[in-house]
Amino acid sequence: KVLQKFPPMLHKWFLQHFSEPSTWLEARLKFSRSCAVWSVCGHIVGLGDRHGENVLIDSSTGDCVHVDFSCLFDKGLALEKPEVVPFRLTQNMIDAMGVSGYEGVFRKSCETTLKVLRSNADTIQCVLQTFLHDPLVEWSGGAHGALNPSSGDNTYAREAMANIASRLAGVVVGVNANP
Repeated sequence: KVLQKFPPMLHKWFLQHFSEPSTWLEARLKFSRSCAVWSVCGHIVGLGDRHGENVLIDSSTGDCVHVDFSCLFDKGLALEKPEVVPFRLTQNMIDAMGVSGYEGVFRKSCETTLKVLRSNADTIQCVLQTFLHDPLVEWSGGAHGALNPSSGDNTYAREAMANIASRLAGVVVGVNANP
């Protein structure tokens, strides 16, 4: 009922801002591709809190741009109403991708992004290892995996890194997930 009251309008924004056919096509392709890259990368690192104010569009190129990364490493799963979707993909975003919707450029770009991330999983894990030794401030105390002063171990960081490794391996993790 809600979706019918608010029909997709993003395609009209692209028509208004990119009136030349070649720039219109280029902007929509950039939007679809960048949306796919952000979606897959965000899913892998457990990026939450994706809503209309955190998913923006570069008005000069059509690129999808994400902001506000304070809800990383599956922090969205611990909210009062857990975020159970891997990424935000609204009917408006799908509408902006053209006639093929998410089955065209978006899907292919998601597959390519995931393939690149998986082929570089060791490098990604190596870069993220710094969080084990220099954890986020919120990981250094509290009930959800505080830093163990005797060993320097951080269980929350280890859990976050294990979730990222699992996602890179194709395992579904999250709320009510059955790996």
